[in-house]
Amino acid sequence: MVARMAGGEASFTIWGGVAVYLTGVLALGLHAARHVQDNADYLVAGRRLPLWLCTFTLFATWFGGGTAIGAAGAAYESGLLGVIADPFGAALCLFLFGAFYAKVLRRLELLTVADFFRHRFGGHAEPLAALCLIPAYVGWVGSQFVAFGFILNALTGVDTTLAIVGGAAFVILYTLAGGLWAVSLTDAVQAIVLTVGLAFLLGVVLTAPGGEGVLAQIPAERWRVLPDPGWPERLAWVQAWVVIGLGAIPSQDLLQRVLSARSDSVARASAHGAGLLYLTVGMIPVLLGMAGAVLLPDLANPELVVPRLCLEWLSPIGVMIVLGALLSAIMSSADSALLAPAGIVSENLAPWLRPGLSGAARLRISRAVVPTFGALSLAVALLFENVYDLMVNSWAVMLVSLLVPLTGGMVWKRPGRWAASGSMIVGLVAWAALSTVDMVWPADLLAAGVCLITFVALAWLPARDASE
Repeated sequence: MVARMAGGEASFTIWGGVAVYLTGVLALGLHAARHVQDNADYLVAGRRLPLWLCTFTLFATWFGGGTAIGAAGAAYESGLLGVIADPFGAALCLFLFGAFYAKVLRRLELLTVADFFRHRFGGHAEPLAALCLIPAYVGWVGSQFVAFGFILNALTGVDTTLAIVGGAAFVILYTLAGGLWAVSLTDAVQAIVLTVGLAFLLGVVLTAPGGEGVLAQIPAERWRVLPDPGWPERLAWVQAWVVIGLGAIPSQDLLQRVLSARSDSVARASAHGAGLLYLTVGMIPVLLGMAGAVLLPDLANPELVVPRLCLEWLSPIGVMIVLGALLSAIMSSADSALLAPAGIVSENLAPWLRPGLSGAARLRISRAVVPTFGALSLAVALLFENVYDLMVNSWAVMLVSLLVPLTGGMVWKRPGRWAASGSMIVGLVAWAALSTVDMVWPADLLAAGVCLITFVALAWLPARDASE
């Protein structure tokens, strides 16, 4: 099969199908640009998305290269214990957000996570929250660009660097044009394509000659979801659940999807529906990774297990289908994450630096930020190679700085601006310092605990100082 992949006819089939698909995605994104009249349209699609579209765009946003490529590689190496953070922790985040956060945050009529900090705490909490959010998205988008390059290189032979740059340019273009309207419409298509493509590959691998009964050949320990006895193992297991399960709760792209829903009930239902869909479809690359460890042992780069399975088991048309699915997974996350810093800069940092900005000016800023942060994420992508680690570490920033003041500000009236600002700063400093120390306790869990202690302690400052 590998030999057939190298032929001109096979290459034409694969590239032709991908070109048609990408052209359709771009056309849909440019079409959506007609709906963008102001920054609210650009960032939250005018708050008019129905349940089906909101669910699909939220699922597609969550299901990116970190799941399709990174989780498959982690499962290849460690089984289910290697993918606690994603997809299990990521699905937990969706359920928690729908149950406890969506309704409260929607009723404040926000556009960004940092808007909550301005509304609840005032002072310097808003720009601090904005600055805490941005690094996470640079790393997150970078991980998607890396996955893009890995996939195209493995399945088509194109140079990895060229593939990363080309993929970045494509995603930036249609996101720049249509904002969340474009992203929501393209996400719905991409969610369907990635689900069908990955399910197709799994079905072929499990039924084709050489693959029958492969699941039964997976060692029993690969199916374990509980850690080995011992504090280091247990702490690493808790960290895996928490880093995305809780750390991604303050994420801007998650809030944008919830705010784009046309009602509170749609917002909550879409988060729960996306969580269920994510658990179901998210297990496909995990199973492919575990099966790949049996069928293709000793891979030099485990994160290439899905492309390698494609080359071994699929025809050129099959490769085209799965390639479209993998690219869909990546684009649906990268485009959403590009919009996150656009909203943060245009709604929180720029108005704070220059009060009185008009809606038209904010829209221009949003559109300028998309290619700027796309270029920054591209630089990160060219420096790092491990998709899963880059993705997981991106969320640690929000875990140690934003989760505590966001949740505490929702449920406790007493804390004021010093509690919010102080806990964010102390949490980030503690994480940076602890990350340089070799110890049993994970640095991000300790830093999140320090953030919580600081928040509670500063909440008891005199009310006059804490809330002014």
